[in-house]
Amino acid sequence: MTLQHVVLFSFPQELSTQDAADMKAQVASWPSQIGCMTQLRFGADLTGARTNGYSRLLYMEFAGTAELERYRQHPVHQAFNRWIVERQCTPLAFDYFLDPDTALMPQASHREEEERR
Repeated sequence: MTLQHVVLFSFPQELSTQDAADMKAQVASWPSQIGCMTQLRFGADLTGARTNGYSRLLYMEFAGTAELERYRQHPVHQAFNRWIVERQCTPLAFDYFLDPDTALMPQASHREEEERR
């Protein structure tokens, strides 16, 4: 059963251009350095509206709890955690399974998404 892992990041001040690039590069390295995830998305908020100070979002999918735990314990992820703590980040994480109770709409294929545009 697929498990979704969503994290919002709030920093006390806006990240420098270098820190923002570094954060993205760290996350982008995870498929090759950590593995065990089936989806990975990361982005900055576009508007700043209704975010309560959270400026970035990390979205991941895992096959299950064992893979999520491997990711959490991996040294590359632990280094990322130290990096965000050094910048006084307040993360907000949420994990849940995709099942008939939570998947309220089927996921569209990339082709279907392109056709809608």
